[in-house]
Amino acid sequence: MPSPFSVSPDLHRALSTTFFSLSSSTPHPARYHTMAPPVDTAQEESGRKAPVHHTEYSGYNSQVELIEAAVAASDAEALIPKKELFSRYWPAVTFSMLLSVALVMEGMDVGLINNFFAHPAYLKRFGWPDADGTQHISTKWQGAIGAGNNCGSILGLLLNGWLQARFGSRRVYMFAMSLMACTIFVLFFAVNVEMLLVGNLLCGIPWGIFQTLTTAYAAEICPAALRGYLTAWVSMCWGAGSFLATGVLRGSLDLKGDAGWRVPYGLQWMWIPPLITVAYFSPESPWYLIRRGRVEDAENALRRLARKGHYTEETMAQTLALMKHTNEMEKVEAEAASFRDCFRGTNLRRTGIVCMAWVIQILNGQSITSFAAIMLKSVGMSNTMAFNYNMIIQSVNILATSVAIVLMGRIGRRTFYLWGSSGIGACMLIIGILGFVPKVDSVAIITAAFLVVVQCIFKVSLGPTTYVIVAETSSSRVRAQTIVLGRAIYVCGQIVVQQLNPRMLNSSSDAWNWGAKTGMFYFGLCFIWAVWIFFFLPETKNRSFADIDYLFQKKTNARKFETTPIDLFEIVGPDRTADKLQGVDVVTPVNTNTQTAEIQSDKKI
Repeated sequence: MPSPFSVSPDLHRALSTTFFSLSSSTPHPARYHTMAPPVDTAQEESGRKAPVHHTEYSGYNSQVELIEAAVAASDAEALIPKKELFSRYWPAVTFSMLLSVALVMEGMDVGLINNFFAHPAYLKRFGWPDADGTQHISTKWQGAIGAGNNCGSILGLLLNGWLQARFGSRRVYMFAMSLMACTIFVLFFAVNVEMLLVGNLLCGIPWGIFQTLTTAYAAEICPAALRGYLTAWVSMCWGAGSFLATGVLRGSLDLKGDAGWRVPYGLQWMWIPPLITVAYFSPESPWYLIRRGRVEDAENALRRLARKGHYTEETMAQTLALMKHTNEMEKVEAEAASFRDCFRGTNLRRTGIVCMAWVIQILNGQSITSFAAIMLKSVGMSNTMAFNYNMIIQSVNILATSVAIVLMGRIGRRTFYLWGSSGIGACMLIIGILGFVPKVDSVAIITAAFLVVVQCIFKVSLGPTTYVIVAETSSSRVRAQTIVLGRAIYVCGQIVVQQLNPRMLNSSSDAWNWGAKTGMFYFGLCFIWAVWIFFFLPETKNRSFADIDYLFQKKTNARKFETTPIDLFEIVGPDRTADKLQGVDVVTPVNTNTQTAEIQSDKKI
């Protein structure tokens, strides 16, 4: 059945019982339109523009049958083992995983930026002597270089929100890869910290595009049952990039001269040719094509995203009818799909949840593992040992995210987030306490061990789950814009982290020299996040996009999302006199922008 959209059993029952009910005097049901309002004759006589009728719903009875069949097939698909689902939709899985590899490159870049500040060759080229003669880069410049990267990412995020809605994922992906190839030259041939700042600012633009484009693409081409796995793969790609960065940095310690820092930058070029090739042959998101009115192209894309022969003419018609219907439902709240729509109606609450999910992911204390080499040197480790332990800390990324992917289908998003935030908070408390203990080798090793635990907890819980929450919580019609806004908030959090962490962790004269005491600061934040998660984060596990739309439209309490029954076509809206004369009450989607709309659950079409 329909891969990009599946419907819950509750919705199936709702459709079966509430979709339509005509009076005994009603003519043939094909005359009626589910989404089109009655003709306003006064408007026509006055010369004003009449309301638009969605012609795809004019054959009402046939559309009902298609959608009901799609719902029934979705019920059956929800019971299919995951192995069979992967077999059915292996092309979608493959394209999603390959295009997300762009984030391996980005994770590698972020790892390089933060740990280069402890790299001897890098410090020799770009640093200057401290008061005691030690070569260093000031915390102000460390913060500025990191902020430059994040400011570029914000530009890329905002640019992607506009580009992806108009040109689709494929073309934007190839454009960003080409831009990335050009911007790396600035870093590779840098001669001072000013060039590093400009280079990171420019590289941040394509990085910002990749951050949201890959997540939205994975969410839209995969069936609901696989969404959690493939959006969690995005987190694994980040982790793999961070691990590669530590390995490359450790290996480059033995290189002579400028090769020690140029080789890590140059290795980023190797990702670009194969990823552009994959993007060229990838299908466009069928949801994007539906929103653009390109139904035939959407059909071709759907066929390419499933194994050969999976779709029959009948099941394809069902899938397209359901997708078009979902798109029309969401037009009620966001007709033009702009950033402004993210703050209208139920989208305001959804945008807030997405933004908070990103904030919690960056401001929980795990970010200090990206500065592990600096932090471990501050608690007494040698330079070489600090980089060795940094590799160990980042090496758990792939394994921990693999565990998360396995658990994603069994454990809810809310549970992952609550226990993940609490676990990291407990580790931050212990690390903070160690900061008050005298600097000895055993303290440094224990600190490194708890950093490994923090990284494990993060990669099993907050890391991958954020991408799932973001992809599932946002409305389909403004998903790209919502993810962009949320990620922009995340990048702003990164800017804060890039300013705070170097000052808190460094022991130089211009730093605060907190060292491991930094854990106390993040412990306080984790406590606040755990409280917010408990009261405000809804559970979206095993909910289709239509289910989630309904629950938000009903303003369901976050703690009741998992248990609330679904009635997607609940009757709402003002009286429709013209239709009542014909013996019909019209089904209208819930519109939270209309304050006067009242739910009338006893009416059926």
